[in-house]
Amino acid sequence: MSDMIAKNRIALTSLVGVVLALLGLVYVLNLERIQRRALEWFMVLKPNSMLSNLWQSPNLSIAVNIYIFNWTNSEHFNDPNVKPRFEELGPYSFTESQQKMNVVWHLENSTVSYLRRSRFYFNATASSGKLNDTIVCPNTLSVGLLNKMQNWSPFLRTLMLMAMNMYGTEATFKRSADDWLFNGFDTPLIKMSKMVPTKMIPQLHFPYERIGYGYPRNSSTEIYGHFNVYTGLQDFSKLGQIARWRYDNVTNGHPKCKLRGSMGEFHPSPLRQGEPISFFLPDLCRELKIDYAGTMDFEGLEAYVYKGSARNMANGTDNPENSCYCTDNCREVRSGLLNISTCWYDVPIFASSPHFYNADPYYADAVDGMKPDKDRHEITVILEPKTAMLLDIKARLMISLLVEPRPESVFRKSRSNFFPLVWADYRVRISPDLLFYLKLVPISALVGKVCGFVAIALGVMMVLWYPRQMLLQKHFMRKIDITSMETRMQAATANTELKNYAVEGSPLLVGLQFVAASDDSQRAS
Repeated sequence: MSDMIAKNRIALTSLVGVVLALLGLVYVLNLERIQRRALEWFMVLKPNSMLSNLWQSPNLSIAVNIYIFNWTNSEHFNDPNVKPRFEELGPYSFTESQQKMNVVWHLENSTVSYLRRSRFYFNATASSGKLNDTIVCPNTLSVGLLNKMQNWSPFLRTLMLMAMNMYGTEATFKRSADDWLFNGFDTPLIKMSKMVPTKMIPQLHFPYERIGYGYPRNSSTEIYGHFNVYTGLQDFSKLGQIARWRYDNVTNGHPKCKLRGSMGEFHPSPLRQGEPISFFLPDLCRELKIDYAGTMDFEGLEAYVYKGSARNMANGTDNPENSCYCTDNCREVRSGLLNISTCWYDVPIFASSPHFYNADPYYADAVDGMKPDKDRHEITVILEPKTAMLLDIKARLMISLLVEPRPESVFRKSRSNFFPLVWADYRVRISPDLLFYLKLVPISALVGKVCGFVAIALGVMMVLWYPRQMLLQKHFMRKIDITSMETRMQAATANTELKNYAVEGSPLLVGLQFVAASDDSQRAS
């Protein structure tokens, strides 16, 4: 009975050891895949999950430094021999907090819709400029209207020119920094357009009562529009990628370009070395790619670095990937500027790196005051490669106004030129607590490998434990048998020697031997 129990114990221990070793081996071989599935499960956006709650109301402060260009020789605006001279004022520092409103989950196609609201808070301590600084800038409204009405009927154009002759004869606007930024300001032309019913003359429709570079971004949801992004449930590679914007998968200004790019929070992971990342920027109404630039150590984490290059903002001729953004009546310019006029109500606005950095030298040479600088004006994005989470970003963009000489324009005698208006430096850095959790990812991988190997070793030990014990027992018993035999042999030998010694050394035997010897000698005589 005891033998049967022992055999069952041996069989059970061996079976558990085999299972444990196999599980450990399978775990080690598939560790990366298992961790990948766990990471995907955690990062997929779904209602009421911890990550989704952070995504909707991120506890993150975005530092925004805004620089405005002051036109210092505007009195020579109609002299083609005088270069426009600009002085950079700022930074005007703000802290931006973002929140997603009216979140609606669409489980049928694995997307989520929302409106974005941003609040900007002025940081006087970090600012070099004051909100009451007086700044002179070109009349963007007049230039925009002249550009917009090129396709109007002669009747509407005549009406607009009459209105502009009364209210739009100024070459410049002289306003405070606060007005140029988020407060905005009204003009007689805007007031007049509001008096005309939109149904009567839809071309005059302008959705806002004021104008300004940042108006009405502060606390508004309508300017950014309605977003629809992928949750990653059906296809994890699409997590956080734009699906539809303003209820369409193309923009009005670029109908031949499908919407692409990340909204900033997520990127397709794991990241691949050498491949660019892309963002969808609603302020540009298009995708902007950022090229891979290498790796670096970010506070103990391996990180991928992406930097803006000349290719990213090249025209469609120099970079065919950008060709779909300038078709039909679009005006293609030299590389370095992106035509975003359709995104800005047909005002001839162009986006570039600050001070025309990485752009064709023609732009910086055409005006005075430009000082392109790699450290100050280059776009830099740093991501963690396994999760593609944002570690640090320096997003820098500038907008410029194309001013052209037109017979009906106040700039009729000036030369065609790109006037820098304003540029922004967005800086976001991962919070220390989130960085701490991110550092646990490689540690968990190491711990997982150690646990897998421990399971394999423990399983092998359990399988070999009883056989080893039996071998040791047999070896021990054999050693005992050999030792016992040697002991018995040694004892027998010792007894034999003792007997021989006892006989040879006996006094009686010696005496008998002496008597025998004497008898032999007498016979001989």
